[in-house]
Amino acid sequence: MKNTISLLALVLFSLTGHSQTKPIFFYNENGEELSKEIFIASLKNGQNTDLYFENDTIQYGVAVQREKFGRLNNTAFSELKKYLSELSGTEIDSSKNIVINYITALPNKEQTIQSRTGWNVLHNDYLRKLHKIADINQFWINSPECDNLDYYHENRINWLEDKENLFKKIFFPFEIVNGNYILIRPNGIYYYYLGEHGKHIIWENSKRFFK
Repeated sequence: MKNTISLLALVLFSLTGHSQTKPIFFYNENGEELSKEIFIASLKNGQNTDLYFENDTIQYGVAVQREKFGRLNNTAFSELKKYLSELSGTEIDSSKNIVINYITALPNKEQTIQSRTGWNVLHNDYLRKLHKIADINQFWINSPECDNLDYYHENRINWLEDKENLFKKIFFPFEIVNGNYILIRPNGIYYYYLGEHGKHIIWENSKRFFK
């Protein structure tokens, strides 16, 4: 039997270490219970990433799909563009594609060993090539809980805080380490990728998605 759990409840309990005394249960992102074997198998091809949470008595492992396609309805897409315009102080050209580079709260400042990341998405050639692929509005967005903007070169990247957690509500209910990105066509069809990635992945997926 499939047991549905509250994903909202899950995110309240951050797993800092696997306790040997607590039982652990496994689920997919829709709250459907999985066997341990199916959970592990779902991670092997890289299509899912695993997250862990706990409360006082139980641990949870959740398999979250890394890549997803969808479509924003007209109202939601208009609200998203209005929100981006307010955050950036610029009018959004509705005829252009949108690319969002989004960083989560993880890793936080205490978890960072280096003073600055060498992440190649922050290299100067990333945007130059991206704009050659298609007509694009590109935005750098950070979670309000992110305390580590200096690590992500805040001195030269125009990070915009997702003050209303709109991106989290629409796309990212889970805190994935190392950020995510979203590609959105002018008709509201979107693709997103969760977790660690490089500039070459974004370039290649943009070529396919925006063609």
